[in-house]
Formats: sequence, structure tokens, C-alpha cells
Amino acid sequence: MSKQELSKSTVDESEAVSTDVVEEINESQSDQSAPEGTEKTDVENKSKDTKPTVNTEDNLELHSLSFRDRQRAKRARIKEHMEGMTKGQKFGYILSYYKGRIILGLVLLAICIAIPVTIYKKSRPVALSYCIVNSPEPSAVDTSFVDEYLDFYNLNGAYQLESDVTVHLDKDTYLEEYSQNSSASVYTELPMLCFNGFYDVMIMDEKGLEYCAMQEIIYPLRNYLPAEIYSEVESRICTADDNDGVNVPFAIDISDTDFAKGLNLGYDKVYLGFPGNTERNYVNAKRMLKFILHLDIDTETTY
Repeated sequence: MSKQELSKSTVDESEAVSTDVVEEINESQSDQSAPEGTEKTDVENKSKDTKPTVNTEDNLELHSLSFRDRQRAKRARIKEHMEGMTKGQKFGYILSYYKGRIILGLVLLAICIAIPVTIYKKSRPVALSYCIVNSPEPSAVDTSFVDEYLDFYNLNGAYQLESDVTVHLDKDTYLEEYSQNSSASVYTELPMLCFNGFYDVMIMDEKGLEYCAMQEIIYPLRNYLPAEIYSEVESRICTADDNDGVNVPFAIDISDTDFAKGLNLGYDKVYLGFPGNTERNYVNAKRMLKFILHLDIDTETTY
């Protein structure tokens, strides 16, 4: 082998050794750096997948979770607390745990039922609305006539009744009573109720008649009743002074009727007056006249 060939061979071997060394160094660096990156990535992924440990007894920690995780934690807490319980104990625990929601649900259900029922009751037609004045013992008043009245006109069913047997009205004492209690509903609300047609009839004694006539809570009969009905009850009509001191026919004396005697009002002289002027008031007023006095009149049409 010549010197030139030997020199070339030596150079080639040297380059080969250098290349191998460089590759080994690169591989060594790659081996040292790769695990660190891989390990870091694995830790990050693991931290993402792992859910934080939560103290399910701590409500603040529960509220920091998402809705789904919060529900899962609550279920885990209930399951943990019920461990070892019998079925009866588990039922009692769940009932106690959710009692707030159960009570709220029942209240909402009651409201949802009560509102439409109340609307339905208040929307039914009024079969009769009456007011009894100056009974000394309101609790002793016998109102059983209402059932007979409803049967008489076949009004049983989808009808409502309104009544008040506790009203006290006296012309001689009302100023004193009103001064002692200026917000007394009997002197403030009753006239407005009558004006708005709430009551169909008023049943009263002489003191009540005098007060209602003076305040014109009831209507004068000559203008209120049709001529044919007025003529049939004319012998029973009683007068009283109106607000101007004019003596006007305001009421019908029903003292001798079985109806009045059966009411047990606590007084003997009983009068019937009419405080409402709506179509319903007129119809029910005629019904009461026919029912009490047995008149042969049309009750289904207004005056």
C-alpha cells in the first residue's frame, strides 16, 4: 500500500469515528431530555384527570364545585351516612334530609290548588247575600232558612252565599260609637258594600231601620219595587225619616211571618229592606219577597 492510500484510509477512519461519537452524544442528550418532558406531560395529564378531594361536610367546598360534581358529592355523603341503616332508617334519614324541599313543594302545591279553587268559588253566581242587623245574640240566629230557600228555587250546586249576622246599627248611639272608634267597619265599610250591591236584603229591627233610612243605605220602596209588587205589600210597608227628615216608605214589616219567627233574632218587630241596585240584587230581592210572603210574582226578571 502506498503512503497516499494509507493516508486516505486513516482520514476515512477518523471521520467515521467522529460521526459515531457525534451520534452517540446526540442520542445521550436525547435520552436525558426525553424522559423529563414525557414525565412532565404525564403529570399534567394526571392532574387534569384527577378530581380534587372534597370535604362533603363542608358546604362552602361543595358550592365551589360544578353542579354535576356537587350533586355527586351530596349523593356520596348521603350514601356514607346511611351505611348500615335499615330501610326504615334510610327512609327517615332521606325524609329529614330533604324536608325543606318537601315542605316547599307541598306549600307550592297547596297554593296551586287553592288559587283556582278560590277563583272558581268567587266566580259562581250569588244565590243570596243578606245582612241581619242588631241581633243581641248573633250566634243564636237560626239561618237554616237558607237551605229551604235554595231548594225552593232549585239553586243547589254552583252557587255561593254571603251573609253577616253581627251588624249593629243604632241611630241614637252611632255618633258616640263612631267617635270612640272612627275606623269601625260597620260605619265605614257597610255603606260602601251596600252601595256596590254586595247585599241583596237587610233584615233589621226598628233601630236598624231608622239608621239605614237616615243614611239611605236602603232604597225607598216606591222607587225600588214595581207598582204591582208595591200594591201587594202596601199594607206591610213601614216609613222612616230619610237624610232630609222626610218620612219615606223604606221597609216591609215581616214580623208575623213564619220566616221571621224562625230566625230567633231576639226582637219581635222585624223589617225587610233592600240595599242593592244591581240586576242580581233585584232578582234576589224578589225571590226573598216571594219566599217570605208567598207572593205570586215573576222572580227571574229585573224591575
